[in-house]
Amino acid sequence: MKILYLAPGNSIHSKKWIEKIKSLYPNNNYFWFSYEKFQYEINNEISIFSISGKNKFRLIRIIKCIFKIRKLQKKNNFDLIHIHSVGTYGIFAIIPILFNIPFIVTPWGSDIIFGSRKFINTLIMKFIFFKASLITCDAIHISKLISKISPIANPKIINFGIDSSFFVGSISNYIDEKSINIISTRNHEQIYNLETLINTSKNLKNNNIDFALTIAGYGSQTEKLIKKSNDLGLIKKVRFIGKYDYETLPELLNKHDLFISTSLSDAGIASSIAEAMACQKIVIVSDSGENKLWISNGYNGFLFKTGCSKSLYNTIIKAIDRKHLWKKIGIRARETILERNDISNEMKKMGKLMDLV
Repeated sequence: MKILYLAPGNSIHSKKWIEKIKSLYPNNNYFWFSYEKFQYEINNEISIFSISGKNKFRLIRIIKCIFKIRKLQKKNNFDLIHIHSVGTYGIFAIIPILFNIPFIVTPWGSDIIFGSRKFINTLIMKFIFFKASLITCDAIHISKLISKISPIANPKIINFGIDSSFFVGSISNYIDEKSINIISTRNHEQIYNLETLINTSKNLKNNNIDFALTIAGYGSQTEKLIKKSNDLGLIKKVRFIGKYDYETLPELLNKHDLFISTSLSDAGIASSIAEAMACQKIVIVSDSGENKLWISNGYNGFLFKTGCSKSLYNTIIKAIDRKHLWKKIGIRARETILERNDISNEMKKMGKLMDLV
C-alpha cells in the first residue's frame, strides 16, 4: 500500500507518528509532504517532499503545494492519504476529495479549539469531516467538538504516544538533595503561559525555597520571558537553555526533580508531560484540558489551578512536603504512560483502523 502523509515537517509529533507506523508496518511505501521545511532527520525509507524557497504571499505557496501534491498523486497513485492538522493542511484535502482517494484526517487540538470559533473555518472542517474515511483525535473533549461540528462524524481516540523505552528515568539519585531542580520544556508561546511559572519562581525565592529552574525551548515570547525573569531578580535561579536536542531529552529530564507545565489549554495529555511521567519525574500540571483524566492529585502527579501562580506555588510546596513519596508517585506516573500512552500500542491501534479504511 502506498500512503501519503500531509503533515508539518517541523513537528516532532509528525515525525514520531509516521516513523513509528513505518517501523510497525514496513511493507507499505511511505511518502510525506510538508508545507513547512523539514527540521528533523527523517527515516531515509520515507520519501519526503516540500516546496522550496519562500513566497511573500501565503496563498501562492498553498497553491504551489496543491499542484505539487497533485503531481505526486499522479506519479504514485496513492492508496491512502493521511492529513495531520486541519489548519493549512485541511485545504490539501481537496486532492483526495476531487480524485476519490480514501483519506484520514487527524485534527490537532488547536485546530478545533480555535478554528471552530470562526464560521468559515467551521464550514470547511464540517465538509472535510463529512468526506473523510476516518477521523482520529487524541482527546475526548476534542472528539465531542468534532461531533458538534459534524454530527455524523465518528472520531476515534488515538493518542500521539511517547516511546516509553526511550524515556526512562528514576528520581532515586536526586531524592536526598536539598535543592529542588525544576524544569519546563513547553514552547515559549502565550498559550503555554510561562509567565505564571516565572511569577511562582519569585514567590519561591521570596520564601527562601532552595530551588533552580531550567526553562528549555524557545518561541515568540522568549525575550519577553527572559526580561521578566531578570527584572524579578531571578538571574541566579532561572536558567534559559534554548532549543534542546530531542535525542538527549531523557538525560535532560533526569537531571531534574519536578516537571512543570503551565499550559492554558491542551488536547489530550501533552507529549512533554507524558515524557516526564515516563521518566518518573514529579509532574505539576495545570488543571486544563483533560489533564485531570491522566493525573490524580498526589497519586501520580499534582494539579494546580490554571493560570494561578499562587496555586502553583502552594502545589510545589505540597509536592516538596511529600518528598518521601516521590519514588512511589514517580513509579505510578510511569505506569500510567505504559498503560495508556505508549506510542507502539497507540500506533498498533491506528494500524488496525487503517486496515478498515
